[in-house]
Amino acid sequence: MSIWEKESDKPPKLTSKDVELAEATFGVKLPKNYIKILKKQNGGYLKTDAVHVGFANDDGEGYILLDSLYGIHPDEGIMETEDYKNEWGITKENIIIIAGNGHSFVALDYEGTSTDPNVIFIDTETSQTELISHNFDEFIDAMYILDVDEDEQDNIHIPSSEEIRELALSIDITKVSKGVYQWICDYSMPKDDELFFTAMERVYTEGSEHQKVEIASAARMEIENEGIIDQKFIHLILSLLQKEDDLDLVMYKEMIEEFLKTDD
Repeated sequence: MSIWEKESDKPPKLTSKDVELAEATFGVKLPKNYIKILKKQNGGYLKTDAVHVGFANDDGEGYILLDSLYGIHPDEGIMETEDYKNEWGITKENIIIIAGNGHSFVALDYEGTSTDPNVIFIDTETSQTELISHNFDEFIDAMYILDVDEDEQDNIHIPSSEEIRELALSIDITKVSKGVYQWICDYSMPKDDELFFTAMERVYTEGSEHQKVEIASAARMEIENEGIIDQKFIHLILSLLQKEDDLDLVMYKEMIEEFLKTDD
């Protein structure tokens, strides 16, 4: 599923030029999944508000507060790293700041590497620097909801890969449809998985028009944002939509095909 808060203000869309500029400026390769996440939304507020850590800090014992991530845009987001360092007296080199509020920051630490950064916490008031995770994927996995009203719990639950697979395996087509939708939207789920393909075919054989439209819409968005580039998946969704005569489904098929033509 997407990590972004649904009501978050939508920033300018990430472009390949933005990524190229950032990597050229810092002389590194950005984490692949960081770019994937920003292709869905180029920075903003998160569904989660904390990250599990192995150290104590002003936020508490074993966690830091974090409710947003920076995107990439000329003179904005991570491109302001040097400005933040100068303003807050940060002397550590080879970092890219990806989140923070001034009193503390989260950064990619490229010390000793140009391709596989650690993720670190920087407390500007105490000059404390701590390791959060050994890579960006571990950092994302450590995000969670620190405190939430019970009435909101269902709306912000981020399912695990095991939960998504269980839904896809269900005999209940409504659960299968939900699993396929979550599978499409979750950048970390493999898009070349036979269980995924079988579940998607079931939805287009047994599911309602609403379920088919929901999946077609999610597939189109992920393909256009380059969150999904697996050719087997793209071929399957187009072949399934080819058999449909619902106007919305026909429209999504045409939109995907048009995007693929312009993207060549």
